[in-house]
Amino acid sequence: MLSTVFRLIARVRNDRALHPRGVQLTGELTGTEPFPAAATVTARLSKGAGTGPGKPDVLGLALRVPTASGDWDLLLSSTGTGQRTRLLPKFVRHWRDARLGTLAPYRYRDELLWFMAVPDDGELPGRFTLHVSGRDAEWRRIADVTLHHEKPVTTPVAFDPVLNRPPEMEMAPHWLAVLREQAYHGSRRGRHQPES
Repeated sequence: MLSTVFRLIARVRNDRALHPRGVQLTGELTGTEPFPAAATVTARLSKGAGTGPGKPDVLGLALRVPTASGDWDLLLSSTGTGQRTRLLPKFVRHWRDARLGTLAPYRYRDELLWFMAVPDDGELPGRFTLHVSGRDAEWRRIADVTLHHEKPVTTPVAFDPVLNRPPEMEMAPHWLAVLREQAYHGSRRGRHQPES
């Protein structure tokens, strides 16, 4: 059912079901485990519903991070930062007011981890600090990303956290991972389905 809903939304939009328009950039990441020490990343800044400038929306940051075991598409949306509020999308007007989280955790080495990106004060951020927390929602800084706004990426990148993730980064909990897989599968099908 969920796959069908997202397929239809993507087909009508002729684009992603969510976060249909965005700006793609390259960037540099420096970090600590589970991120690489240094890597060139592809990033996408977007709005969930695609509302106009200055209007509230769920802001999104997608990162494609190369790792030793494969590309990792880390997708983050504006959320709260507490134990409960980090599970819910949050509408904001400006990037400087956003805290962008993974909504659902990853299971890594038998521990549940949430990730969060904090932007700088720019209208379109040039830098993010990445943080991680466990169940306690005590965030610690583990990486920095600097984006190159002067070098936009012209070839669209299809970010997909279901298909592109290191095997040691398991999506959790299992029931939510299944729903996400259905949603992304439907969105992929809708974007590539010809008009009748």
